[in-house]
Amino acid sequence: MKYERIDMGSYHIHFISTNKFKTTTISINFREKIKKEDITIRRFLFQILTNTTKKYNTERLFEIELENLYSLSLYHSNLKFGNYINSYIDIKFLNDKYSDDKLLYNSIDLLYEILFNPNVINNSFESNTFNIIKNKLNLSIKSLKENTGKYASNKALQTMDKSDPISFNMWGDKKDLKNIDEKSLYNYYKHVLDTNIIDIFVVGNVNNDEVLEYIKNKFKFKERKDINIDPFITYNKVPKLITKSEVMNINQSKLVIVCKVLNLSLFERRYVLPIYTSILGAGSTSRLFTNVREKNSLAYSINAINNNPNSILMINCGIDSDNYEKTLNLIMNEINIKNIDKTEVDSARKELISSVETLLDSPSNIINYYYGMEVFKADKIDLKIKNYNRVTIKDIESLSNKIKPAAIYFLKGIDYEEE
Repeated sequence: MKYERIDMGSYHIHFISTNKFKTTTISINFREKIKKEDITIRRFLFQILTNTTKKYNTERLFEIELENLYSLSLYHSNLKFGNYINSYIDIKFLNDKYSDDKLLYNSIDLLYEILFNPNVINNSFESNTFNIIKNKLNLSIKSLKENTGKYASNKALQTMDKSDPISFNMWGDKKDLKNIDEKSLYNYYKHVLDTNIIDIFVVGNVNNDEVLEYIKNKFKFKERKDINIDPFITYNKVPKLITKSEVMNINQSKLVIVCKVLNLSLFERRYVLPIYTSILGAGSTSRLFTNVREKNSLAYSINAINNNPNSILMINCGIDSDNYEKTLNLIMNEINIKNIDKTEVDSARKELISSVETLLDSPSNIINYYYGMEVFKADKIDLKIKNYNRVTIKDIESLSNKIKPAAIYFLKGIDYEEE
């Protein structure tokens, strides 16, 4: 596998040459500083771009073209990490060796149509498609409540400071959606193409020089200045603990605890925090699973996850509403891990190193790996493994003292006997 990064002035193109897969994957990423007011319109934009184009101006015509390209796979998403929001469009298609010698360039042509030839009339998105997507988004925003786990996690994060990106709701806002029209969506489209940091990744067995020349001649982006933003969110003050609750007509209650991790060093962020999280609540041998679920039978499910760009740790569990106080007290006692055993550390370390060793097993993982190096200056695989092996019990105990509960959110269900 060979990696090459080329600075094209207005964007970067990353070639990861490999014959490991029968497919070629091209991912184009648009990144900028996250703004709460832009989340809904950004989600709207990337959904409408990947639904129709000027050339394929109905959903059916668009689907037929995907089928003509040997059932090309098209995917898009919007992600927040730290102080950035990243929106990407991925296409994955058969290598020419297994299809025909035109598929590579025909697939790039479709990506060109999506980005530079959207379904726009007189500087406004075409109304029929616009209204279809708007209705879908409205239903999607409403549907969040149906997934009680995601809903509770989302509400817990929204208790944070409203200017803090971790509180921003990536599902979108109904009020913001209502204010978007065809013209404002087009103006935002121009903003994204003209100002965002752009990275294009090509994973597969292709002629890099030929693909580079083809993309260079077709994809014309405006020159832009580099944006120097610290990608990591950092905290240095002990937060005031906020507690909120809500009653919903569900059987299983959801308890979410959000912790801020103070004054993280880069080594702690990348290596100590994942090991701590694994010991605390990342599996069936973790402290939370063992002590809350197995020994005390207080939770149907329980886990801890960290988001290290955002300097937060979240604990999620499903419980009976009557067990709220007991469960909460037990979890709070577990957060500052004590009496760490070497076996726990070795097990967590082994699991994390195993996941690092699979980073290059799929095109999407490969893109995430090199994107992490681009945005976060992430370490290479061999250094990741070396640094995981450097983490000591003392490191974990020290980190444990930096973890401070910031929010408790309880989505209280109604037990059957109460109905």
